[in-house]
Amino acid sequence: MTKITQERAFYETLGKSYPADNSVTVNEVTIAGVKSYWFNEKLINQKHIIVYLHGGVYALGSINSYRAMISHLAKNLNLPIVYVEYSLAPEKPFPAAKNEIFSVYSALKKKYPEHTFTIMGDSAGGGLAITLVHDCIDSKIALPKSLALLSPWIDLKTKNNSYVTKQSVDPILSKDMLHYHALLYAPNSLKEADPSELKFKQFPPVFLLVGTDEVLNDDSKNFYNYIKPIQPKSKLKEFKYQKHVWLVSHIDSKESIEAMNDIKAFISAN
Repeated sequence: MTKITQERAFYETLGKSYPADNSVTVNEVTIAGVKSYWFNEKLINQKHIIVYLHGGVYALGSINSYRAMISHLAKNLNLPIVYVEYSLAPEKPFPAAKNEIFSVYSALKKKYPEHTFTIMGDSAGGGLAITLVHDCIDSKIALPKSLALLSPWIDLKTKNNSYVTKQSVDPILSKDMLHYHALLYAPNSLKEADPSELKFKQFPPVFLLVGTDEVLNDDSKNFYNYIKPIQPKSKLKEFKYQKHVWLVSHIDSKESIEAMNDIKAFISAN
């Protein structure tokens, strides 16, 4: 746990890379027993809610890591966002996080039956978003209208080619580091927890955004190739020379602004 505690402390500092947008309100709430945060709750009358699932290899991440980035997303998209602070591994391994996320989504659907929902996620949160769709299908709960995934981690087996071919240009993630955290998350059920193992006959429109310079590059490409025949409105965009979840580091870079505008356009179109 000493290593995890140190990693969590470092991950919190990422939230200080730039200031939050202070024009966006942030309110802590409990939804279905899970600590969550409303950004821009006053915009609820727009009848469209974004549920945000954060990254952090299933073991890291909190509101402190993400408040700034989510505030700018909420401002740019002009929509309310619910940030879900799900339980982390290794204290709460699979299926704790996915079950909590499903409970939050179900509670929001019940409370706001006339609203549409977009699920956003980065890194591990992208994998959790895909898992949520599968859980909704299993439980016959209405699917979200769309998904927007930033640098999603989808292959918990860490077998994709880019884990090797992109390592020299990725200063953030490595195959060994990801494999270690995958086993922390699902020590006895890796295949069951792996989003890349899930099979679909239906899926909402999904937008996958990924940098060319990250080991997870093939996670997006492979999932896109799998899901495109099932959902023709799916979209993949690579951002040249960008690292893992580049919006966390520089929200005002050309590529970050482009990504936010692309997500806004995708949500509007779907």
